[in-house]
Amino acid sequence: MTLKLYNTLTKKKEEFKPLEDGKVGIYSCGQTIYDDMHVGNAKTYAAWDILNRYLTWKGYDVFHVMNITDVGHLTDDSDTGEDKVEKEAGRRGLEPMELVTEHIQKWYLEMKRLNMKRHNVNPRATGHMVEMIEAVKDIIKNGYGYEKNGNVYFDVMKFHGEHGYPGIGSMDIEQLKAGAGGRVTEEETEEKRSPLDFALWISAEPNHLMKWPSPWGKGYPGWHLECSVMGTKYLGERFDIHTGGVDHLFPHHPNERAQNIAMGCMDQEPVNYWLHSEHITVDGEKMSKSKGNFYTVEDLLERYDFEVLRMFFASSHYRKQVDFNEEALRTAEGNLEKLYNTLWNIENAEGGEKEDLDKDIKEVEKRFEKAMDDDLDTPGALNEIMKFAKRVNKNLDNRKEVLDEAKEKIQELGGVLGLKLELEEEGGKIPEEAIELLIDIRDDLREEGDYERADEVREILMNSGIELEDEDGKTVWKRR
Repeated sequence: MTLKLYNTLTKKKEEFKPLEDGKVGIYSCGQTIYDDMHVGNAKTYAAWDILNRYLTWKGYDVFHVMNITDVGHLTDDSDTGEDKVEKEAGRRGLEPMELVTEHIQKWYLEMKRLNMKRHNVNPRATGHMVEMIEAVKDIIKNGYGYEKNGNVYFDVMKFHGEHGYPGIGSMDIEQLKAGAGGRVTEEETEEKRSPLDFALWISAEPNHLMKWPSPWGKGYPGWHLECSVMGTKYLGERFDIHTGGVDHLFPHHPNERAQNIAMGCMDQEPVNYWLHSEHITVDGEKMSKSKGNFYTVEDLLERYDFEVLRMFFASSHYRKQVDFNEEALRTAEGNLEKLYNTLWNIENAEGGEKEDLDKDIKEVEKRFEKAMDDDLDTPGALNEIMKFAKRVNKNLDNRKEVLDEAKEKIQELGGVLGLKLELEEEGGKIPEEAIELLIDIRDDLREEGDYERADEVREILMNSGIELEDEDGKTVWKRR
């Protein structure tokens, strides 16, 4: 079967052909590490986790890079405003790297709790300053960058005349030119050759904390430059897949593409496939802290098992906007329960002499792969698993060996979607007294503000099939 992916660059589904047979390089735009991961972040990361898992399942050797932005991402996502990390650190009275360290530790823990595969590399922007300065030098040398008052800008109109810009997204250059004036300050207009030009290196004010020496004075890299440098460092001048959210369609990814070409990849596209995940809404509205409908992963894992969230993420196509609400989560929870019930029924079935499920086991894999090959159609793939589980439940009189094979196939295909589907061992159940003791320990840790260790205790309980819920200030539990 042939995998087809929707390439945002060409605006069509294309047959996936890796640059090197049997190997795939993926770069995913990751977290700007100044705040907690929210459900929208998690939905996007789950999409690229499934991409990684599916390519691996198909036999590819996948090398997946997801960056961590810890400097240079300004509050207006462009060349002006405050650094998001520095601003939040100042609000909390912390050093910027103190804040970053805290959130990186939490991010790794929450990614693990969501059953996301560990990426091969999670490069940090601050660890690649030498490479970024060298990249700016190359862009200037190749004629696409210029310096003014310690700032270095990318010459968009020169690049557009030779290579085309933006190349990603729906806007053309005339639309961008018409709207650019309102996004650029008067001071920037005086410095830039065109209001479309964007910063490669930004001169730091004296009170700016995060700054590095460079040939153009003390400063820090532009947000767009960071991903170009980290992507090419770990995946090469050209690589297979670049992923991100639809918020990266402009200006982040067009600027990345332009930089990659200007850094030296002049004759060919630097990335073969650009994939973008749609946003979520919450109860029909855009998620916003000001609206009170902002959910962090920490919030959600207090209320739901991670597999419920992974089931919810897999239930919608990555390119479709989906609404996050209680009904959708209950539906995900119900479908997850059906799969677990099927596994339990198989585990406890006596079996018989029939073998008619043997054909269904082969067919479900083919139908699953057919759905996933159509631009990662996870809802279609999940539907095939659910139909197969229903078929198994009606045929528990098959031979025990066939039933066990059916169980393994459900777990295998579910695993591609990020589900674990592991039944707990009867002999491994935690006694009620131990559960109550662990809950008391967790409550004490939370009162002391040691949330990391409290989360570790909760994870121990969750891995043992114990779900926790907070009701009226009290923690209650149930076995899954």
